[in-house]
Amino acid sequence: MKLPIIAVLAVTLSLGACASLIQTASISEAYKHYQREQYDRTLELITQAENAGAMSDEKKAELTYLKAMTYEGLGNGETANTLYRYLAQEHSNSQYGYMATRKLNGN
Repeated sequence: MKLPIIAVLAVTLSLGACASLIQTASISEAYKHYQREQYDRTLELITQAENAGAMSDEKKAELTYLKAMTYEGLGNGETANTLYRYLAQEHSNSQYGYMATRKLNGN
């Protein structure tokens, strides 16, 4: 009886580790594509990271900030500003909330 429980636990832990690895790799690749100004691919990778599993508030704020900068790069200032306002309100105590506030204030 204990063997199936151990097997299920092992599989669950492995899947969790895989999801975390996928998320980390997606974020890293998203930054690389952003730097190359490949904004559509950046957005795809951000979505992939968001869908890979649960993440901390700080990671959510980081991805939202990257998404805002990407929309800004695409010339979609309205969407970018909406995301910056969200960060300034909901993540005001994080570095991304601070940077978003600075963007909104033109600094």
